[in-house]
Amino acid sequence: MRKFAKTAPVLIVFALLSVMVCFFGCTKDDIQNQAQKIVGNSGQGGGTSLQSGEIYTQPLPSKENTHYFGEPVPVEVFTGNEEYTVNKMTVLNSFDGENFTFPKRPVENGWVSKDGALNPEYMFVLVDVNVKKTTDDEAGQPVLLNNLRLVRSGKDGKAESVGGEMEYLYFKETDNAKRSSLPNEYLGVYLDVGCSVECQVGYFVPKNEESDASKLFFELGPNPDKVQYIYPR
Repeated sequence: MRKFAKTAPVLIVFALLSVMVCFFGCTKDDIQNQAQKIVGNSGQGGGTSLQSGEIYTQPLPSKENTHYFGEPVPVEVFTGNEEYTVNKMTVLNSFDGENFTFPKRPVENGWVSKDGALNPEYMFVLVDVNVKKTTDDEAGQPVLLNNLRLVRSGKDGKAESVGGEMEYLYFKETDNAKRSSLPNEYLGVYLDVGCSVECQVGYFVPKNEESDASKLFFELGPNPDKVQYIYPR
């Protein structure tokens, strides 16, 4: 028997809602809003959302979800609970005097030359952050640092992508903080519960997307309904 994808019920509901337009005179926006609520609710309670939550409407920065550098910020992730403290952000326009070791991707994408020079069309945002694992609901899973996303303030105060993903992670390995040998976990840290580690993470930001570093801040968490925002002081 053919198995249907998990998204099939959502698509069926969307189709039924579309048919209702003919009978009840609903507008297209009404249908889209209703479908968004249904798709959003399907990701609650630990379920898997479509496209990693891209259909969700994220909350605007508010008093409840706004934090600043130096403040420990708790966050709920799919494997438990963690705590991030962003301490410093440095913007580099060259790697002169620096010594970074990057995986293959930055070189393959042209952000870094083969001799280690930064592409002048990009700025490199280096961030000092402390990460702590507070609970572990799924043992044996790494802390994924790319839950900390670099964003800028857009229209109506909404967070917008700056076109640069996290591509660099450095930390000093200890008995309680280990780096994975798996290529798809190169932004992960295996941490014992109750332990923390000082990390440096980095983002390559195209200057044609954003060249004003004063507009940058951070968005934290995999669940768009519970996202937290972290600003420089």
